[in-house]
Amino acid sequence: MTMKGGLGLHMMKRITSATPAFILPSTGNSLPFSLSKLRITCFRSLNSSASDEYDNMGLSKPTHLEILVINKCKSRSLELDEALGFFNSMISMRPLPSILAFNHLLGALSKMKHYALVVSMCKQMVGCSEFQPDFFAMNIWLSCLCNLKKVDLGFSVLAMIIKLGLQPDPYTTSSLLLGLIEEGKIVEAMGLFWKIMKNCYLCNQYTYGIIIRGLCNSGNIRLAVVLLIKMKENGSFEPNVVCYSTIIDGFCKEKRMDKALIIFQDMLDRRIEPNVLSFNSLISGFCSVGRWDEVKRLLATMANKGISPDAYILNVLIAPLCRDGKIQEAISLFNLMTQKGIKPIAATYNMLIHSLCKFDEWRLATKFFENMIAYEISPDVITFNSMMDILCKEGKLSKAIQILELMTRTGVKPNVFTDNSLIHGFCHSGQWEEATSMLDRMMNEGVHPDVVTFSSLIQALCKEKRTKEAITLLELMSQRNVKPDVVTYSCLIHGLCSSNKWTEATNLIDRMVNEGVHPNVVTFNSLIDALCKEKRTREAITMLEVMSQRNVKPDIVTYNCLIHGLSSSNKWTEATSLLNRMMNEGVHPDVVTFSSLIDALCKEKRTDEAITMLELMSQRNVKPDIVTYSCLIRGLCNSGHWTEATSMLDRMMNEGIHPNVVTFNSLIDALCKDKRTDEAMTMLELMSQRNVKPNIVTYSCLIHGLCKSGQCEEATSLLSKMVTEHIVPDIGTFNILLDAVSKQGTNDKGLEVLMVMDQHGVKPNGLTYRTMIRMYCALGEMNKAKDVFDSMDTHGFAPDLVAYKMLINGYAKSKRKVDTVRLAEEMLQKGLTLDLETHTLLRGLTSL
Repeated sequence: MTMKGGLGLHMMKRITSATPAFILPSTGNSLPFSLSKLRITCFRSLNSSASDEYDNMGLSKPTHLEILVINKCKSRSLELDEALGFFNSMISMRPLPSILAFNHLLGALSKMKHYALVVSMCKQMVGCSEFQPDFFAMNIWLSCLCNLKKVDLGFSVLAMIIKLGLQPDPYTTSSLLLGLIEEGKIVEAMGLFWKIMKNCYLCNQYTYGIIIRGLCNSGNIRLAVVLLIKMKENGSFEPNVVCYSTIIDGFCKEKRMDKALIIFQDMLDRRIEPNVLSFNSLISGFCSVGRWDEVKRLLATMANKGISPDAYILNVLIAPLCRDGKIQEAISLFNLMTQKGIKPIAATYNMLIHSLCKFDEWRLATKFFENMIAYEISPDVITFNSMMDILCKEGKLSKAIQILELMTRTGVKPNVFTDNSLIHGFCHSGQWEEATSMLDRMMNEGVHPDVVTFSSLIQALCKEKRTKEAITLLELMSQRNVKPDVVTYSCLIHGLCSSNKWTEATNLIDRMVNEGVHPNVVTFNSLIDALCKEKRTREAITMLEVMSQRNVKPDIVTYNCLIHGLSSSNKWTEATSLLNRMMNEGVHPDVVTFSSLIDALCKEKRTDEAITMLELMSQRNVKPDIVTYSCLIRGLCNSGHWTEATSMLDRMMNEGIHPNVVTFNSLIDALCKDKRTDEAMTMLELMSQRNVKPNIVTYSCLIHGLCKSGQCEEATSLLSKMVTEHIVPDIGTFNILLDAVSKQGTNDKGLEVLMVMDQHGVKPNGLTYRTMIRMYCALGEMNKAKDVFDSMDTHGFAPDLVAYKMLINGYAKSKRKVDTVRLAEEMLQKGLTLDLETHTLLRGLTSL
């Protein structure tokens, strides 16, 4: 960062080559008066007492009113109403009070920035025949005109000063320079400056500082450097730290840091000590270009010179860290600076709180907010809005409302962003009625809702399928001249599609296009997704073509909706063609795309193509997930390829993807159907090892498989285990087990099953009743069988031919001829036809 002495001036001259004409001294006289005849005069001291000032100026003893006015002005406690009262009293007195009292009053009002009032008072004073204006009064008048950006009138006052024989000083001309610069008249300002330069007693370092600042602010930094060089060459006025710091700041704002360093080095070479503002500019500039080594060196230089960093430097250092998401580094720097006694300001807290909110660190943001309050640093509307926004997004609505109440108590007026945060929070938590009430309140309070306000409410109403209210809000937007944007229309279109209001959704697209709002990919995705869910894939594909016509590029969501829709409609050929199209258009398929296609192919039992698709995923670096593998394993199992399915399970576990209960169920079901119950039970053990909890489907598949394999005892044990794990079997599982044990003749096991059913409140169905009848008939307990038979009708299951036949066979075997014949007659009365086997049985029984 340092340079050898003597290089500064040489380098500065290189910066300033090719100076424009308007900076050069003018030979003509473009001003309405001559400055060459003016003499220098000194400022009076306003620090002495009123009596001393009058004595020093040879004035008569001040009146009580004059002393009161002067002392009140010096105390800096003057109120506007008091000042008006003083002026009205003094201007109406005869003789007039001394000009000194008027000057104090005008000066105090000028410092209070009541410029127009001062100008009005000066006009009244000049209108009094007894009034004898002095240089100070005229200077204040001229300065106020320049502050009001009426510099032309300021020149008129200067002409009056000269006409009155009063003596302008550098403050007079500096005020005019400043006025021209504030009005953007840099060329006129330079013209005046060169007139002043001809009469060097009318300017000082402050004058140079003003013109240098004007040049830097107007983008003419190179010209400011020229002026700096001329100051040094002229020798009349040595450039001071303000002149150098202004140019350094100009280069830093333009990120021309090497040139800023040249000026800084020249300042050091000339033994002009930089101040905190010089360092602030340099540190800010180097932070903005990411040159952190220079920042560290400058901070070290500051420390060596005994200059303490201020809150501005703290903010400059924290800002880029917050912007880049380096929150912990920003907090560490904040803590370090505060430990060194640098008091943060509201802007410091705002940056940290905003960044913490941006990265969802709402707890830390809340701590900083509380710290801010504790240190009596008043939060502004930005602070409150940041806090309310994050709390609403996190669903902490009660805390957000507390912040709003604090905001009101501290006199900070909420704005539309404040209300939008709360409305969004209410909408996000499903409290659309509260959100609507909030809209009414904000309109009553004169806060104008914007497109964000209405879009949040419309989205909330659409989620509740209250599309009529949503469209009413759209009309309210029109009435309040709030133009809906693509988000507003997309929310409405999505809501209408979700409510199956296709015609309205299509009409809304036409309306938005007519209003000059172009549908984007989100708008089309809503329509395509809804059409696909309704299996209206042909219309969805048409919508894809409309996108192309309107130059809206489909994204991964568009293609995934379409591919999933086509796959669900068993149109795997079209889905595969769409995969090729999306890849040709540069849209990269993701795991959802491939999983949808693999699922469709597996449902069609095209497992070879599905495995090929899995390999394509690998080639494109798309990692399969649990859904991908579960689809494949289920497809392989359904195609009878349980060996390949087991291999696929091993592969997914080797890739670190944990199978879930759906994955295991597919395999267990396939193994059970193939009567490989030992392997299926091994799978159940593997589930336990991998902490995958079996569900009702798992146990039902196993119980069914064991029953089919004649392993009823094992099936009954599994039922007990299932119940122990608080998984209640459904009626289908109970029926499978009952049927198996009854056919096997292990009726005691059947009774156990019935007891478990009763304990868990599982109601029997028709199949259960028939199985129970068969079981009791086999046990010879015909009365119980008849009770079950009779209860069928009571519970809404009319006995069918099978039930009658089982009971008739049971009565026949028990040689209960009368009951057998009576039941056969009842059966015929109900319109049921006897089959040949039952007819033969009855004939044999009646022949006895």
